[in-house]
Amino acid sequence: MTSPLAGSLARTIGAAFNTLFLPAVLVRDVPQTGGDPADPLPPLAANFPCRAVVEAYSQFYRANNLVQAGERKVLILATSVGVKPTAGDRVTIQGITFAISEVSTDPATAIYECKGAM
Repeated sequence: MTSPLAGSLARTIGAAFNTLFLPAVLVRDVPQTGGDPADPLPPLAANFPCRAVVEAYSQFYRANNLVQAGERKVLILATSVGVKPTAGDRVTIQGITFAISEVSTDPATAIYECKGAM
C-alpha cells in the first residue's frame, strides 16, 4: 500500500533539497540476456544519476558496534533517481564509492537512507 504522504510531499522535499544534495551515480549490476546457460555472460553496470549526501554515523552507533568504521549513511533524494536503491547497489559521490548493504526510507518516500561501506 502506498503512503498517503508519498507523491506531492516527496516532490516538495525533492525540490527543496535538490541544490543541497550533490551529484552522484547509483550503479546496479544487471544480468545480460542470451549467451550459453552453462557459461553466463557477466553482468552489465547500469548507471542511474541521482543527488545524494554522505553523513557519518553518530558516536552512539559506533560505541555500540551498530556500524563498522568504514560505514557511512548515504542519503539519496528519491525524486532524483529512477530506481529504488537495493542492497548490492553502489553509489559514487565525490569520487568515493559506497557499497550499499541496507536501504530504508521515510513515510513520504522522499529520501532513501542507505548504509554504505567504503
